[in-house]
Amino acid sequence: MSESDGTMTMTPDACARACGPRGDARRRAILDAAWTLFLEKGFERTTLGDIIALSGGSRSTLYEQFGDKDGLFETAIMLKCSEFIERMRQIPLDGGDPERTLTEFGMNFTECVLSPESPKFLRLLIASGDQFPQVIDAFFQGAPDAVRQILSDYLREATVRGQLRVTDPDHAATTFLGFLHGDQHLKMLLRPERLATPEELKKFVEGVVRIFLDGVR
Repeated sequence: MSESDGTMTMTPDACARACGPRGDARRRAILDAAWTLFLEKGFERTTLGDIIALSGGSRSTLYEQFGDKDGLFETAIMLKCSEFIERMRQIPLDGGDPERTLTEFGMNFTECVLSPESPKFLRLLIASGDQFPQVIDAFFQGAPDAVRQILSDYLREATVRGQLRVTDPDHAATTFLGFLHGDQHLKMLLRPERLATPEELKKFVEGVVRIFLDGVR
């Protein structure tokens, strides 16, 4: 259980154990509906009635599993962070060719952070930052920091294998991820209708990887 402003809400792990398959399916339906509405309407304009109508769930189930709209919002954000981290962890960062490995990592990363959903997600975080500072802190610890650590571990291991020459893997990982954001991230926020095509993204990532490897190989 977790406590926020005096309201008790179930943690995802505790809920999964308590709900069973049918309860877990209802919980996921509520989360998916809430996420869709939060992105479309924002936190303030989304009502519990909207979420219940879209998910087909009940108010009692929502209160039982999330406590209130605040608890539902926090859980939805953390779920999306977990899904992003898990996707990055599934990339095979083995002893193969660093250029191939970093390109695959970069493509997965940019496909997530430069997706059509990303501008709405970032605006949602910005708009809700003052109300949910703990969510923003958890987001940074749960997504950017975790992904940076995954990449840093790979760079450290590649250096041990003699494939790369990285004296500060943490700083190098931060630099590489910064390259991947580039001006693409700003364009995504200001002109989301002009998102890069898959072909443009691939060309961009390949260029970033070549420049980065010039400095560490």
